[in-house]
This record gives sequence, C-alpha cells and structure tokens, in this order.
Amino acid sequence: MISLLLWLDEIAIISFGFIGGVYFAFSFFVMQSLNKVSHPEAIRTMNSINSVILKSPFMLLFFFSSFIASIIFLENLILYKFISNEGFASLVFLIGMFLCTATKNVPLNKKLADFDFNDPSRNPEIEWDYYYKNWIKWNHIRTGACFLSMVLLIL
Repeated sequence: MISLLLWLDEIAIISFGFIGGVYFAFSFFVMQSLNKVSHPEAIRTMNSINSVILKSPFMLLFFFSSFIASIIFLENLILYKFISNEGFASLVFLIGMFLCTATKNVPLNKKLADFDFNDPSRNPEIEWDYYYKNWIKWNHIRTGACFLSMVLLIL
C-alpha cells in the first residue's frame, strides 16, 4: 500500500509539472503573441485554440492530475495528516488549478466564444482587453499552483 501511495506522489509530480508547463507557455508565449496581433484576430485564434484544446490529450492530463490530487488529499485526510506537504500540495492544486479553471478561466473562454463580430454594439478591442487582462491573471495563479504543488511533493 505504501509503495502505491509513493507511486501516486511521483505521478502527481510529473502531471503537475506537465500541466504547469502548459499554463506557463500560455502565459508567457501564447497570450503575449496573441496580444500583439489585431484584437479580432486574437479573439478568433484564442477561440480556435480553446476549441482544439477541449479535444486534445490536455483534457486527459487536466482531469487525470485533478483526480490524482483528489486521491492524495483523501489519503491525507483519512490518515489524519492534515498538515503535510502532500496534503497541502493537493489542496493547492485542487483550489489553485482545478477550481480556478472551473470558476474563472472557463467562464472567460465561454464569454469570448460567444463574442458576435456582427453585433455593432460589441467592440473587439474592449472584449479582448478585458479577456486578456483577466484570463492571464488567473492563468498565472494556475501556473503557480501547479509548480508550488509539484515542489511541495518533491520536498
């Protein structure tokens, strides 16, 4: 049983690092590049990226790493290890990555996907600026949560 739990920690370290790396790339390369093109082009491209990512292996990694974090959290809860690196790492990951994604980034993505270029009352510049500023802020939090969780498990 102990070896299985250690194996879960090792898998978590790898999966948290991978997902954090994806978020890091988005914050520091993808979003920065999109912010340099025209706002309508940025909106269309980001909507395309969001559509592709939902059908990619990233989604398996996203849910798998969240599942592993839940298992580690429950393990620590059952073993009464409330204050442990593993317990704290899983909690940081679940709140900072999963919950942040579900309550902040996904709603922003849905709002951007609903942008209507044919509606004269909608302004692509305002829409993109709002999206960019808020999405990247929450993505930085997700990135930090993934890497902090990974480091806590390594320690």
